[in-house]
Amino acid sequence: MLRYAFLATAMAMFIAPAQSADTDFSGNWFLAYSSRPGSESNLAIVKVEMKDGKPVPTAVFPAGLVVTGFEITDGKQVKFTTSIGPSFEGVLAKDGNVVGSLGDDRLMFRARLIKTEKSEIAANERITAVPLPEPYTKAQSLTNAALIAKGSAGREKDEEKKKELLEKAEVAQKEANEKVPQLFRDVIAKHADSPFVIEAAAELFRNKLANVKEDEANAIVALVEKAAMPYGERYATVAKLQTLEALATIRGLEDSTVLAADKLKKSLSATAPVALQSRVLTVLQTALRGTNSPKNDEALKAVTAELAGIESKLDEEYNAKVPPFKPTPFAGRKDKEANKVAVLELFTGAQCPPCVAADVAFDALQKAYKPSELVLIQYHLHIPGPDPLTNTDAIARARYYAANSTPSTFFNGAKAAAGGGGMAGAENKYKQYIGVIDPLLETSTEVKIAGRAARSGDKVNIGVEVTGPTEGLTLRLLVVEETVKYVGGNNLRFHHQVVRAMPGGADGVAISDKTFKHAATVELGEVRKSLNKYLDEYSATRTFPKPDRPMDMKALRVIALVQNDKTKEIVQAAQFNIADSTDGE
Repeated sequence: MLRYAFLATAMAMFIAPAQSADTDFSGNWFLAYSSRPGSESNLAIVKVEMKDGKPVPTAVFPAGLVVTGFEITDGKQVKFTTSIGPSFEGVLAKDGNVVGSLGDDRLMFRARLIKTEKSEIAANERITAVPLPEPYTKAQSLTNAALIAKGSAGREKDEEKKKELLEKAEVAQKEANEKVPQLFRDVIAKHADSPFVIEAAAELFRNKLANVKEDEANAIVALVEKAAMPYGERYATVAKLQTLEALATIRGLEDSTVLAADKLKKSLSATAPVALQSRVLTVLQTALRGTNSPKNDEALKAVTAELAGIESKLDEEYNAKVPPFKPTPFAGRKDKEANKVAVLELFTGAQCPPCVAADVAFDALQKAYKPSELVLIQYHLHIPGPDPLTNTDAIARARYYAANSTPSTFFNGAKAAAGGGGMAGAENKYKQYIGVIDPLLETSTEVKIAGRAARSGDKVNIGVEVTGPTEGLTLRLLVVEETVKYVGGNNLRFHHQVVRAMPGGADGVAISDKTFKHAATVELGEVRKSLNKYLDEYSATRTFPKPDRPMDMKALRVIALVQNDKTKEIVQAAQFNIADSTDGE
């Protein structure tokens, strides 16, 4: 499974002049790749043998990995594809390693092949620390200090200590706000010959306190192109695109973004991946809208129409391929008296590549179980980056469980089946989830939940009745949207059972009787207003990667949870479809 990390050398490499055609590529090679400043991941070891003048690759580590389509051209250019999806393209560099990129339509990373005598990767060799430019290290340290301080304050129960921690968090955030933009500028100015310029540029553009001007932005875009070129044309295209996606978020620089994005669009070949075309058109559309100029109306209409056609095609392809396995319908409970409903709560993020396996496994469970057997709930968090599907109730629920990372999974209130991975790991994650869910379905409870929900326009009325031994238990209500389309950094196109609101709040309502009735009303207009207000406030300090805020809220469901707050156990749960109603009753 892919664990995205960063390049492990000084990174000031440049492509060597053409090598002789008889360059010997025989031997073992580490396949390493990068995406996170500060570390590199060794993914595999590929053995190359020459037979009849042709290279024959074998993946000697890990077991099961297959390498196909291995090509060497001009004695220096190397290409191949892996069975887990990403392909490698690179060129022989001065130091004898092959420098290039590893990726697919969705994600692209700097990568290299490193000559080695080893035939396996030890646990302590899978991730290697990378020396970063000093200003980058300082920027990371200041940013992390502010985040850690905020997290500590959020988890603290004692009010006095909480107040003290909040004050420390405010001081840490103020220092980060003052110093981080200049530190990223220092990376760009003083380390222009390193690829860290690429990440620093994106971070600077996303920082709303950086006050980037047009001349500076144009110069930085040019530096990014130069820094990316040693890793090949396809990586350079993606690096520039990522930079423009960040630049498009800056008010007043829309014209610069339009020019650069249009130039990038025209540079794409007719065979460029559809997903890449979509991203380029999206950033161009965003910038054209931002100009708010009548002279761009026709261009905006043309780009919007072209993008709609491509998006439709991508949706169709995605639904045909995801999940990449066929879920098996649950055969039914062995104990016919068992009645407990299993609940899976997934904390995830649309910008989280390691969440892909968890999210896709979660989606597959919908095809395997009925809602009377398994209730699925998905909370979005701003981890590792801003996510417009996040809301304050989701954040409060994460604090309730002390869920500080994504993906995190809780089954009937208990944390289990931790970890994530890429698309290739989705089926194993699905099987892992089933291993937790099926035993829960063989248990019973005396607590019962009945209820209904009806919608009239933007008004949803909910009525729930809880019966049984309920002393000390809490009722929580959730409104979830069955399908939300939003393409974030991990390139999952659809998200399911997304929590939009928790009527009555994340703390819920204490159940006060053995027969407990509770009613709630949700005004969806107010929910949208509240979500927009929260996202506006959040975006004042962290810029969202794109302006999309999907809030259709067409296919909604209501979920009721009865939970023991002392043990966190969810004793029983129920999901209700929302009926149409002319009077809202």
